Amino acid sequence: MNKGAFDMITHFYLVRHGETDWNKSQRLQGHTDIPLNETGRKQAEKIGKRMANLPLQVICSSDLERARKTAEEIYKYHTQCVFTISKELRERCYGEWEGMTFGEIQKKFPEQQKGKVMSGKAGIETLEDLKSRGNRELQRLAEKYRGQHIAVVSHGGFINAVLHLYSNGLHGTGITKMGNTAFNHLSYEKEAWMIHTVNDTTHLNE
Repeated sequence: MNKGAFDMITHFYLVRHGETDWNKSQRLQGHTDIPLNETGRKQAEKIGKRMANLPLQVICSSDLERARKTAEEIYKYHTQCVFTISKELRERCYGEWEGMTFGEIQKKFPEQQKGKVMSGKAGIETLEDLKSRGNRELQRLAEKYRGQHIAVVSHGGFINAVLHLYSNGLHGTGITKMGNTAFNHLSYEKEAWMIHTVNDTTHLNE
């Protein structure tokens, strides 16, 4: 590849999926495949409309239904796009905690600190492993579609993990409460990441 190819800017638009019933009841979903609820479907329609005028060339979604159905609403306005599915874009695996609220977790796991995730216990994917998985997949997309505009539809924990990594802790895990269908804009140029927009849900007010 010639040197000039490395100077092209690749744009990423990271979008969290719409609401599910488990989101509403504050249950950890992880890899459990929970569909969008009625609110989530409406939110997906709104993010689709918001992104209608972006120059997208690629849409890549997690394989879980809540993300895929959200991505399909974006695709309605960009049917010329490459549409791909990737298991690597899944939410963090929460192991034995999936389907539970934090109140239920604290009862079953009394050593659990409120609001914190015990990485590596109860089958939970560590935060470092999640960051590594997320970075590896976004780097793969950046290399494959260099210089293009890419929508990535994923999950709150996943997006926060990569934001935390790329911002050196300024945004993301433990700091940003990622809203359903939140819009995040990042760019990749000369092997470096820049963050332009974080957790924008203004489209839900329209």
